[in-house]
Amino acid sequence: MCVINYSSAFPGLTACFLGLSLGLLPGQAAAQSVAECLVHADEIADVGAATRGVLARVLVDRADRVTRGQIIAELEAAEEDSQVELARLRVSSDIAVRLARAKAETAELNVERLTKLVKRDLVRKTEHEAAILAAKSARLEEEEAVYQLKVAEVQLRAALATRERRRVRAPFDGVVTDTLMSVGELYNEQAAIIVIARTDPLNVEAYLPAARRAEIEVGHVANVTLETGGRLTATIHVIDPVLDAATGTFGVQLNLPNPNGNILAGQSCKLHIAPTN
Repeated sequence: MCVINYSSAFPGLTACFLGLSLGLLPGQAAAQSVAECLVHADEIADVGAATRGVLARVLVDRADRVTRGQIIAELEAAEEDSQVELARLRVSSDIAVRLARAKAETAELNVERLTKLVKRDLVRKTEHEAAILAAKSARLEEEEAVYQLKVAEVQLRAALATRERRRVRAPFDGVVTDTLMSVGELYNEQAAIIVIARTDPLNVEAYLPAARRAEIEVGHVANVTLETGGRLTATIHVIDPVLDAATGTFGVQLNLPNPNGNILAGQSCKLHIAPTN
């Protein structure tokens, strides 16, 4: 006899546990259970830009592999590019600083000259005091020029950040599963431009009866028979802490390595779990 449990969380996903099919007599515990399972991507992201605008470039296509941080699309950014260029020009020029420094040095040399002359009573004291004030003012102007250069550096970082908001980058290593917009379309923040799936590792989802909870644990290795063919090993990394009251089952999730991307997500499978004790 085969007992089938249906999960409300995954309509159509069943867990079928075989006893007699393994050649065991009624009342004996099965050495291994077989459950229906589903293979799916570890993570799926609908990716877009941080601001609205006209889509200028889409740099990837469906089924392309991408790496984290890779630029995969860009919005039109002529104005932002101009702001970045202007900020770079301001940062690259220290003319104002050098001019203010030269002015301050000249003013200080004048103070030295007048100091010697005032000691010999060759110039009025007021003229000497005015020269000291001018030298101090010149040094303040130099400080202001240095400050403005630092401000320009901050403005450059702000311009680069604004420009970056027009780019779309891959949030993780994965594969492009869909492109939802074309060049020239108006994008807003609520939409998505590209869909990316993380396919290494893949997740295997299954449901087991409550009686099996004491027999499995995180880190337990199980066999997975794929719909497309082949039998592989996967490792349990999540065990639901709460039972589904309607079916008397609990969910398990396993990691299935897929470094070459050869295993297709979305396919059904058979999960073979042997008890740990």
